[in-house]
Amino acid sequence: MTDRTALLVGLRRFGEEGRPASEAARWVMREMGDDFKVFPLMVHFFSAYHVPVARLREMECWEGLGLGGPLTDAQLDEVIGPLRVRETPLS
Repeated sequence: MTDRTALLVGLRRFGEEGRPASEAARWVMREMGDDFKVFPLMVHFFSAYHVPVARLREMECWEGLGLGGPLTDAQLDEVIGPLRVRETPLS
């Protein structure tokens, strides 16, 4: 099982460094390993960043999940937008 706090710290770092959503999502997927599920990925993003839920739902269509979704990395990055870090992460 992956430590949620460590994931949020890592995600915040991605946002602070101005890296794209697709890169942050791939990192979370690697960190979660066998525990990976799409819904927790969206929850972690929502906890770490100011991203509307409707946009996070687009992650379900991202090709990076390996589920046959049509959304490319560039399209996901555009939909999610810049990773604006929450000053106080949700708990």
